[in-house]
Amino acid sequence: MKPSFLPLFLISGLLPLASQAALIATERFDYADGSVVGQTGGTGWNYERNDEPAAPPQSPSNWNNEFGTHSIVSSALVTNSGGVRREFGGATEGTGSDSNEREGAFRASGTMFFSVSYTAVTAGQWSGVSSYDFSGPGAEKIFWGAPGGGNNGAFFGIDVNGSGQTISTIPVVTGQTYTLVGMLDFDADVVALWVNPDSNDTATSYDVSRPYTGGNWSTALRLASGNQVRWDDLLVGTSFSDVVAVPETSVPLLGLAGAALLLKRRRRGC
Repeated sequence: MKPSFLPLFLISGLLPLASQAALIATERFDYADGSVVGQTGGTGWNYERNDEPAAPPQSPSNWNNEFGTHSIVSSALVTNSGGVRREFGGATEGTGSDSNEREGAFRASGTMFFSVSYTAVTAGQWSGVSSYDFSGPGAEKIFWGAPGGGNNGAFFGIDVNGSGQTISTIPVVTGQTYTLVGMLDFDADVVALWVNPDSNDTATSYDVSRPYTGGNWSTALRLASGNQVRWDDLLVGTSFSDVVAVPETSVPLLGLAGAALLLKRRRRGC
């Protein structure tokens, strides 16, 4: 059984004033084995960041084929010389003002975060998560993961279309599962990547970053690879805390702290 995200949601509910951030979407790929194209599971994927009164009522977006080979295997997405894309906004796609995709877009402002479970099953090729500016030729703008080119998928890094790569010293070990967290911060003009973040990490403690002043939109994420990669537990949000899971021990500890506070108040007669 997959680990639950319940602790994250519980704490978010208990601390509503801690952040004005938003969890945009989750996807655990809990589908029957076969094609993921057209699937609409998970939660969210009908984000409304912009007011588009002409857009129809939102229902969740679905997974789109980008290229090549990809499928659901044992409740995870597996890509192998292929990729799939899903929009932040709802089912109606396109660049026009009546599109849910346009409604959910980051329009060269704001901050988008994602996290995903990543396992390179085979080596020697590129693999990662891309930010898309709608679809079509040139739509892929930013790439987080294991870039290709001279790096050949050997180390984690960032690739910005038309600008270049920044590669970390963290190697991609075949068969090892990583949690990758990516950030696109239009306001601070930076893109960043965390590899296996822990409780000490923050929104400024990334493992690798790259200046970014692009004015494109971010409408969707693509998961893709040249080698065989297993993906799971995708989260998308507008803050670091939205997408980095809170350890399960935090919930009972929070409960104990609350109980202790109530007991202390009762003893004081408050």
